[in-house]
Amino acid sequence: MLSATIQTALAMIYPPRCLTCSDLVDSDFGLCGPCWRDTQFIGGAICDGCGAPLIGHSGDGELHCDDCLRTQRPWANGRSAILYNENGRRIVLGLKHGDRQDIVGPASIWMAAVAHDILKPNMLVVPVPLHWTRLLKRRYNQSALLAKSVAKHLDLAWCPDALQ
Repeated sequence: MLSATIQTALAMIYPPRCLTCSDLVDSDFGLCGPCWRDTQFIGGAICDGCGAPLIGHSGDGELHCDDCLRTQRPWANGRSAILYNENGRRIVLGLKHGDRQDIVGPASIWMAAVAHDILKPNMLVVPVPLHWTRLLKRRYNQSALLAKSVAKHLDLAWCPDALQ
């Protein structure tokens, strides 16, 4: 009972805000209607290499974008949750440079949702390390926070220091 009262009081003082424009929203860590509409989530036909959306492709079999056909990637499969433009850019830069750790929760849900079709047994989630000077400047490794949360959503192990 006391917990619910405290949560109600906090919601009155700090109402939920949109991740991109700070307008009021119904629940914590969400996007308002216009920002949801304007955020380009990736779905449909996608490149199996990098996760970029593909135009005019359908059917079965492996699909690759022109860039992945030209350039061999050091990974087998990749996925992207949103396009890196407008709201997608604001979300990424808010996490990287704006000290917006509140973005980790929804972003990790979006990332976990698009990764389901490439999961394999005993996969390990590993974040990209930050150079020590960037770590000092930003105070935390954004990819480590995302990796931990994505691993939790996908019920996978994660190792924050596997790469140096």
